[in-house]
Amino acid sequence: MDYLPSINPNDRGDLSSQLASRIDSLNRIPLGKGVILAISLASFFAYYDISNYAYISPSIKVAWSLEDSDIALGASMTVLGYVIGSIGITAYADRYGRKPALIISILVLAIGSIFSSLSQNMTQMVLFRLVTGVGIGSEIAVVGAYIAEMSPKSRRGRYISLVVVLGWTGITLSGPIALSLIQSAENNEALLEPWRVILGIAVIPAFIGLILRMKLPESLRWLLSKGKLRETNQALMALGLDPITDRSGADVERYEISARSSSPHQRGNNKLANDSGSTSSGISVLKRYITTRVLPLVTVWFLVLIPIYASLLLVTEYVQRGYDVVDSILINVLASTGFVAGGLWSIAAGDKFERKYQIAVASAIMAIAFILRGVLIQDYSGLVISSFIAFGANAWLITSLITYTGENFPTRIRSTGTGIVEGIGRLIASSGPFIFVALQPFGFLSLMVGLSLFPLLASIIMIAVGRNTLGLSLEKLNR
Repeated sequence: MDYLPSINPNDRGDLSSQLASRIDSLNRIPLGKGVILAISLASFFAYYDISNYAYISPSIKVAWSLEDSDIALGASMTVLGYVIGSIGITAYADRYGRKPALIISILVLAIGSIFSSLSQNMTQMVLFRLVTGVGIGSEIAVVGAYIAEMSPKSRRGRYISLVVVLGWTGITLSGPIALSLIQSAENNEALLEPWRVILGIAVIPAFIGLILRMKLPESLRWLLSKGKLRETNQALMALGLDPITDRSGADVERYEISARSSSPHQRGNNKLANDSGSTSSGISVLKRYITTRVLPLVTVWFLVLIPIYASLLLVTEYVQRGYDVVDSILINVLASTGFVAGGLWSIAAGDKFERKYQIAVASAIMAIAFILRGVLIQDYSGLVISSFIAFGANAWLITSLITYTGENFPTRIRSTGTGIVEGIGRLIASSGPFIFVALQPFGFLSLMVGLSLFPLLASIIMIAVGRNTLGLSLEKLNR
């Protein structure tokens, strides 16, 4: 592997600035439609799998004679899987590349879903939902980092939103798919229990996405952060862009010749460390951001995710409030179009005004929608409308937060930093279903009001301590 030999740190920063200018000068992301499709199909699958557990919960509760706490455990173990994937595979992505990590994440996701659909009891379901969560968690974090690094600064929010919107489409379609399969089983004798098909059908787009993903180009910024200058320039020239050079005008060949002639010890000490040219380890780089970025971001993530994960039990709760299973699912099916609406809005708004304010406003709207759910529990139409608002705000919020989180870390630790933030945030938020169960005895309105307090606090924190990132290059943000 060829690395830069010892050069002036200012030259390292100059190389990063040159690469940033090449990417940021583009009018669009330098990826083909097939590449975007490969990433989007996986996002569709990942988000579909997030929501389908809510639809199958009433069925497995009856089939296996489960308690609400058992259902909550299944939901929380999926979230625990997110944590493992967010931290483990994202660290792999920073060390070995975004492309191999994206391939691994989709494979893990597919395997978990297949075996979840074959589960014979709740113990097996919990285990395989954990595996599925590993794939989902890593998928969301690595995709965000990859798209951010390949996008020009003026379109970064738009392109991440575009990919995530197709994921929200997966959530939206999971409801109609689940409802049609459940109704078909009620009217005819099905060969398989509907919930098994609901879980297993998602494997199809996953394998299509896997085949397409094999052709992904590696992230340009990641290549440069690892000192792979030859590959970086080859990729730039393939895109019709000028290669990067040092201040003297010499091209990359001079550095690679020197690197090959230097000792292995020298070579190991001369890797490009990060966007700013630091040669410290990834761990030490991450430590610099603990109090200023990691802790605030973790706090916001778990505050907004707690009510979202608690909502995995809403379909079961609607049944207990007097609605039948089909009507309970239909509430979410109709309201889930809000995910697409919120996602489309995030594309339009993504690069229009500061992301920290988008996160704050979306959090507040979601909180209000939860309260409306509590007030309108006996009004079916009102419940659908308030849920639509909650889902739309959710889509806008999470899409903006994915973009914003990646912007807060340099290339060398972008996947790891994002993964740790999301992972810890999701780990704490895995208490959401249990908070839901704990608040149930106080009545549905009190339950919804209690859950609304979490995103309201997140909104206040973002306004108070959030950084401005709009229109700034990743290098400038993390220099």
